[in-house]
Amino acid sequence: MTYEERSYRDTIKANYKLEIGFQESDLLICSKEEIDQESAKKVLVNCYEVIENYAKSNPEFLTSLSPLRENKNAAVIIQKMLAASRIANIGPFASVAGAIAEETGLRLSLFSQEIIIENGGDIFLKINEDKIIGVYAGRCFEPEVIKLKIKSRDCSFGLASSSAHIGHSLNFGRADLVTVLSSGATVADALATSLSNQIKQRKDIKEVFSCITTNPFVEGLLIIFEGEIFLWGNLELA
Repeated sequence: MTYEERSYRDTIKANYKLEIGFQESDLLICSKEEIDQESAKKVLVNCYEVIENYAKSNPEFLTSLSPLRENKNAAVIIQKMLAASRIANIGPFASVAGAIAEETGLRLSLFSQEIIIENGGDIFLKINEDKIIGVYAGRCFEPEVIKLKIKSRDCSFGLASSSAHIGHSLNFGRADLVTVLSSGATVADALATSLSNQIKQRKDIKEVFSCITTNPFVEGLLIIFEGEIFLWGNLELA
């Protein structure tokens, strides 16, 4: 795994903080109750095993830039990635970081009333009270971390980010940052990548906002482009 220093994690406050890594994933787990490190690592490794085994018999799952047909016989994490790809009109592997955060979060939430898992900017949340969540905007933007007010809800949900300049994920746009709030981290990740790909010029931002008003899966949207912040929906700057 290529390691990127994530100094912003030092400022995060939580009852318990745990960092685990495996292959391309570097998870930060914040929880109300303590979670065993070995148990968390086993869940993360299992996610990779499921995805890798599926990809062996379905190689297009890794490479396709377009949605693939559903597979009701596949594991839940695979089904969610396939569904997210159809929602966002993008390849299923675009949602892998969010899917791993979500699957790990759902399984570990059995051990804690509240849990937040960040996987390289893609976040799973199960929270009982409102939180301030920071999203990393990059060293070229001031401030580097944008703080958002996130309201609690009865079920888990997701917040995911994509950037043309941060990280190693394939991105065809020019936005400094696109962050999507959605019902799950898997679909949030796919949508963040898809919307980020569409923003190549300033005029594209207006078109994106026009499209998402009728998209039930986009609950909130943050865009940073050429030093300006654009905000929509259930996201509020702290």
